[in-house]
Amino acid sequence: MNKHSLPRLVVVVAWLLAPLAAQDAERDTHTDTASTPQVSHEAKGQGWLLRQYQLGCLSHLSYLLVVGDRAVVVDPQRDVEHYEADAKALGARITDVWLTHPHADFVAGHTELAHRTGATIAVSALAKAGFAHRALQDGDRLQLGPVTLEAWLTPGHTPNAMTFLVHVPDAEQNPAFALTGDTLFVGSIGRPDLLDVPPAELAAQSFASVQRLKTLPDSTVVMPAHGAGSLCGAHLSPDTTSTIGREKATNPYLQIASRASFVANIISHQPVAPQYFGFNVELNRKGPPLVERGGALPPLLDGAAVQKVLADGGWIVDLREQTAYAAAHVEGAINVALRGRLDTWTGIVVPFAAAVVLVGDDAAIAEGTFRLRRIGYDHQVGRLGAEPASWRAAGLAVRSSKLITPQQLHAAMLQGKEPLIIDVRTADEYADLRLGDVGNIPVTDHERFAKVLGKDASVVTVCNSAYRSSMAIGLLERHGFHDVASLDGGLDAWLAAGLPTIGRQATGAVVAAAASAPTPALAMASIKLALPEPIDAAMLRKVLLDQPTAYQLIDVRPAWQFAEWTLPGAVNVPADALAAHLAALPADARIVLLDRDGSHAFALAGALMAQQPQRLLRVLHGGLIAFHRELPPGAEATLPVTAAPAAAAASTNATNPAPTKPAAKKRSAGC
Repeated sequence: MNKHSLPRLVVVVAWLLAPLAAQDAERDTHTDTASTPQVSHEAKGQGWLLRQYQLGCLSHLSYLLVVGDRAVVVDPQRDVEHYEADAKALGARITDVWLTHPHADFVAGHTELAHRTGATIAVSALAKAGFAHRALQDGDRLQLGPVTLEAWLTPGHTPNAMTFLVHVPDAEQNPAFALTGDTLFVGSIGRPDLLDVPPAELAAQSFASVQRLKTLPDSTVVMPAHGAGSLCGAHLSPDTTSTIGREKATNPYLQIASRASFVANIISHQPVAPQYFGFNVELNRKGPPLVERGGALPPLLDGAAVQKVLADGGWIVDLREQTAYAAAHVEGAINVALRGRLDTWTGIVVPFAAAVVLVGDDAAIAEGTFRLRRIGYDHQVGRLGAEPASWRAAGLAVRSSKLITPQQLHAAMLQGKEPLIIDVRTADEYADLRLGDVGNIPVTDHERFAKVLGKDASVVTVCNSAYRSSMAIGLLERHGFHDVASLDGGLDAWLAAGLPTIGRQATGAVVAAAASAPTPALAMASIKLALPEPIDAAMLRKVLLDQPTAYQLIDVRPAWQFAEWTLPGAVNVPADALAAHLAALPADARIVLLDRDGSHAFALAGALMAQQPQRLLRVLHGGLIAFHRELPPGAEATLPVTAAPAAAAASTNATNPAPTKPAAKKRSAGC
């Protein structure tokens, strides 16, 4: 392999594995902390600090730039208390709020911050904003002591999209940072099909913007407005930062030299656009109404009022976990569990203007009401408690649905007696890995349930972890289906049970088709790719008990997820730092990569073994979720702390080793 073939190989592998990596990242956002902003990156220098926040449940990234006693917030979420608190703690006051564009997938907090702090809002003049603001032109600047914030017009995602360049006094090259909004993501670019403008026209503008961004120094740090799981683009990386140099080398869209090919690719690979996006754009352009967290809960409704809501086209959203919903739920209710992407999935499925009744205890209702405000669902007409007895007492029809275990479903399949199995994930997820020759109707396209399936059929729905499949149960029932079930634990549980799968990633091997790549075709068949070795949870635990220093554990998940829970002795190394980290280790070091379910780690290991052929990498089969499921509770607490990799102490990207006895954490709900 010559020196030029590896970057092209990485591009192709990244393109092909992007759905898998993004799928893993999507599920990783369903954690206990995903609904609150987490500091995901921070940079600082002489008198300045730039902090990145990640809101996992919306895959949203926002920024706080502090210079001396002044602070600027870029692309804030609607609830803004953490920006104020952090600025105050850093001895600054928020004087400016800059928007890269009127966002589609969340309601921004610009008017809220302006109301609270008196800050000046700045947005492109092309946005024609309906609130008091500074209308930014291309090249406009804001001087903050020695730091300069510069606005570049970079249309494509929207006609008014801007990138904000940050020039700092102590950088080797400036601009040191590019806050790219939705113009450039890590591994992708913003979709051009969310507005009433021909997508091909915006895609052509995006091509010009990408070429402009490629003129920035390779060292410029890319800091976008979204990460993996966002529906504002396709195949976003789980990493929250990158560099212009890295994106030029690895981002598939930045490899395309032809404008026509660029346009064709960008309009052909986009996920479904939720119907609430258009409402959010308009809310953000006009200026969202002010909203405070807390306040009175939606009124408690009686049975007659709930029935009228349903009869008038309203929706009941049950916030409880899947098992509680399956045991008993109000007829007509859909399950969008609170601990998950409640915001996004409610916005995808429930019409924006529909009356909504929430089901759950008071704490869940308060949290759900607040979370839905982030996407502009400001008014819920009522609530129901979490106890089925109260629903029955109110005269409401209550029904249950079945949960079928992987073993039960597999046994039925072997006998040819299985129900109709419908995989409700995306087409990409279905093609990558599925439990057999089953049907595929994404939950985003649930109207097809009634058009394609017979309402008298017995139907089992499947997704990764039963989050979407449980949602599909309620949607099927709303369409008139009666005999419906969900695969308990989803495909994650199926894999943990060791049951067979089919699809592009069924064996865990890197499968590549050159025609899938938007770059010039690369003959993958001529490239010998060594594959990492899987090691299951029981074997890993055994060797660590017998030989505590036998393996060195590297957790490749985002830092805030690593902080929640990992195996004792593991160190956290971001994906973009992993190659350098491994290069500093002895060639014969026995290394195990950890992630949530093994898929992202396996993809990384395969690419790295192509780059470092002498290196044998192992991956925890099924990831940390398998460790949870396959071993007794508390098994990790009995493990000794393994020897940290020798490079960890010297690496600025590796965290300290995990404590011997991690604090107990709830498992991620997944999706």
